[in-house]
Amino acid sequence: MEASGSGIEYREIKRGDLASFDQLIVQGMGKLERSTGLDELALALFQSLHNPGVWTFLKILEGLGRAPIKVFVGVDNGRVLGTASVIMLERSGYVAGVATDSQARRRGIASHLLERIHLEVQQERKEWAVLDVETENETAISLYRKLGYVQTAVFGWYVGPTPETVAPGNGVSPVSGSQMAEVADWVRRNLPVSIADPLPPTKKRLSYVETVIRGPRTPIKTWRLTHSGETRAVVRACYFDRIRTGFMLPLAFDSVPTVEPLTSLFAPAVQWVRSSGGTRLVATFPVPSRGLEQSMEALKMPLTVSTALMVRPAREGPALDGASAA
Repeated sequence: MEASGSGIEYREIKRGDLASFDQLIVQGMGKLERSTGLDELALALFQSLHNPGVWTFLKILEGLGRAPIKVFVGVDNGRVLGTASVIMLERSGYVAGVATDSQARRRGIASHLLERIHLEVQQERKEWAVLDVETENETAISLYRKLGYVQTAVFGWYVGPTPETVAPGNGVSPVSGSQMAEVADWVRRNLPVSIADPLPPTKKRLSYVETVIRGPRTPIKTWRLTHSGETRAVVRACYFDRIRTGFMLPLAFDSVPTVEPLTSLFAPAVQWVRSSGGTRLVATFPVPSRGLEQSMEALKMPLTVSTALMVRPAREGPALDGASAA
């Protein structure tokens, strides 16, 4: 527990914080969450904290050193004015859910919370702190840069009604569980180093985006495109019945194929989402990538929002003295 000179207390969330915390989370939802349905999923996740059984389970995991997520808050007179969360991955602490009450801006709340999380990342002996931010959010990007974050990639988020089924092409096949470790290694070798180093794929989660959007029971399937027995591309899809939305993740390519083989690679994912009852499909991948962008055009899925992946080395010390209040 810590307090700043402003009288705001910075600590992990408690059950007594939930009433004002819920209101703050709604304020923090941006264009990305609203256009993809992630707002509903996030609200459902945080609403689960009101369940005493869930709260007890999380506290048990924390006691065992296995808490899946830590939520930090800045509290003034019993009211939550700011929040930020961290999920520990293999090499990084992924920062999510950064929000400050609209009536409490410019008091350094976000800066203090991010530095508290950075200390947590260091204590967990991770190498980086990483986060995503909408590229239009210049205020947040400016703050992150002052805290030592640098942009390493830009992701495009393409959203549209679930396309009509596309006929799969030759060489497209599902990936079995026994093949997942091999595929994860291939994806790692074919990702840009700027993404693979801080956020390496694993056989359970081939993309760090999965950590952000899906839970342990979310249905998921993987396919790959091969030529002459060699993997050329991998795509993964997960489906959320609650919001009738599928997320399609083109993961890596040895060289970006042309539109036709890419579209045929996406075909089984589209068919699976549609057969599951999905009415909306979301695809995200690093941009620019002309072949992928043309495939999205063919599937009538326009670019809706872009996000910047920003990374900060964990070895860096506190940056509050050089950061503007936020």
